[in-house]
Amino acid sequence: MDWFEEWFDSPLYEKLYANRDEKEAARLVQLLEDTLKLEECSKILDLGCGRGRHAINLNKKGYDVTGIDLSEQAIATAREKAGDLGLKNIRFKVRDMRHPLPEKFDAIVNLFTTFGYFKSDEENASVFESVKQMLEPEGIFVLDYLNAQRVKNNYRPADEGEFHGIHYEIQRYLSNNSIIKEIEFSGNKIDGKKQYAERVKLYDLAWFKKEMTKRGFEIEHVYGDYEGHDFDPESSARLLIISRLKE
Repeated sequence: MDWFEEWFDSPLYEKLYANRDEKEAARLVQLLEDTLKLEECSKILDLGCGRGRHAINLNKKGYDVTGIDLSEQAIATAREKAGDLGLKNIRFKVRDMRHPLPEKFDAIVNLFTTFGYFKSDEENASVFESVKQMLEPEGIFVLDYLNAQRVKNNYRPADEGEFHGIHYEIQRYLSNNSIIKEIEFSGNKIDGKKQYAERVKLYDLAWFKKEMTKRGFEIEHVYGDYEGHDFDPESSARLLIISRLKE
């Protein structure tokens, strides 16, 4: 089993990341709306949608949204959130992003570093093939990824803390051009200790340009944050690529 299949379905994942910033998600969606300039209710696919933060924010703007994720727990949470809000024209499906849906979208978004999880460069690049099959000609593909150089320069080797009586310790290190995060949980509410890991391959802008251009994507904008500032490999918080499928 790959690390993300086990970790993303764990209830401890939701508890550890329960306070992820909804305002940040709304800010990114606003930037995307300003950049995409799609007609209202255009079809958007959120590729690797997690618990639905961005998909729900897009749907609230009036877009017809589909979200897919490999994690059954994430999709269940996303469906519950959308149902509680009474949202229409939004659906969530359990699916591997390497396996394209049999339909086309006006835009596909891959947000908050839901890329680079697979072991090989070829597997990760295959996601672009899947996107290409699902995107309308001249459709827009948005990839929001970490800034690899900044991560290499500034990652914190260790963190620890507590939530709901559960203690966690996090160790981070670089290996095989990846950032590895090892997480251990302990405490009275846990039977023994629980250990999980996250691993994300570190790709720079040049790699994305090469792999995306090979598959017919033309990069139109590269931002360094959710406010739309220019990308700087040394200092930018994010690598946000806006591209269009040219055929």
